[in-house]
Amino acid sequence: MEYLSNEAVYDLLINLTRDETLNFRTITEQTLEDFSAGGERAYQPPPSAGTRPNGQRTLIRPFTSDSAVGAKLIVSPAPTPDSKSYPLHGLIILLDALGHPTGLMAAEEVTGYRTSMNAIVPFCWRKNVENVVIFGGGVQALWHTRLVLALRGDQLKRITFVNRSKDRIDSLINTVLRENGARWKSECSFHFIGTTESDFQQQIQACLAEADCIFCTTPSQTPLFPATYLTERRTTGRRPFISAVGSWQPDMIELDPTLLHHVAEADDGYNPATGEGRGVVLVDDKEYALEHAGEMIQSRIMAEDMVEIGHIIALRSGKLAAPSGDHAEATNRFISEGFVVYKSIGVSLTDLTISNAILELKKGKAGSL
Repeated sequence: MEYLSNEAVYDLLINLTRDETLNFRTITEQTLEDFSAGGERAYQPPPSAGTRPNGQRTLIRPFTSDSAVGAKLIVSPAPTPDSKSYPLHGLIILLDALGHPTGLMAAEEVTGYRTSMNAIVPFCWRKNVENVVIFGGGVQALWHTRLVLALRGDQLKRITFVNRSKDRIDSLINTVLRENGARWKSECSFHFIGTTESDFQQQIQACLAEADCIFCTTPSQTPLFPATYLTERRTTGRRPFISAVGSWQPDMIELDPTLLHHVAEADDGYNPATGEGRGVVLVDDKEYALEHAGEMIQSRIMAEDMVEIGHIIALRSGKLAAPSGDHAEATNRFISEGFVVYKSIGVSLTDLTISNAILELKKGKAGSL
């Protein structure tokens, strides 16, 4: 049985070539398509989450396929008496179809990578990506940054990080600068906005008015910014793409519920699943999002106002029949240039496929020595 530490997983993933990174994106897309349109949803045991009185949160995600099964255990430690938060830690257990253990790996880097790659799939559909804003400063924010640099770095001009701690973002930027210089060689610049600064609201409002893509990666319990910062006073003619991956329990929320209603009720939107000329919120798992995503619960968005990106992938690949008319053109226009909000709650099956791809990568690297 192979064991991979976080350091080993990082070493494998950070050194992927662009083609190898694109292959991981293809694996993610295929997994989401299989989940939404290929019948795999029916065979995935439900995730479970719990919170202890001291604030410790635990998430258990089992997953299965014809060839492998496994589970991921994630622990969000209880905060300290002075409200300091510790990072998430966990473990991924992999077995073959006969139940024999095949792999054991630390979950932090895998989770950071697979969650970020989920958000990068619709990001790569976007036409304009020059100005990126990332809320957060942890593993998710770091892997989001690495992937946008790896796949669209030649088109990026500016990445702005929004966080409480300048020291933390300075460390993140230094890491990315070192990695970018050795690998992707993007010429984009990196900036910081502190949430505790006296003029934070003015700074973030001006920043979001120019943003092409916004990634939210925090376990926030209050919206990160008002919806009006994106729906009013846009300084460009471009509509933004917003992705939120940080909230995974009902009391967590990153996006203003008004923003979801704005997108779902937009007359200039498009529903790729039905062909209707109204907006939708993109998700990876409707059922789980309705039960566990604070944005969906507080906004009371209905299932008919959502479309799974796996469904869109299946429509574009021809696996699902498309509505009549100029569906392909309308879908591509919406996902590449429309006002798009994507709420990812996580699909357990991607943990399995990405983890197995990492194991195969490790075997291939070992075999080439």
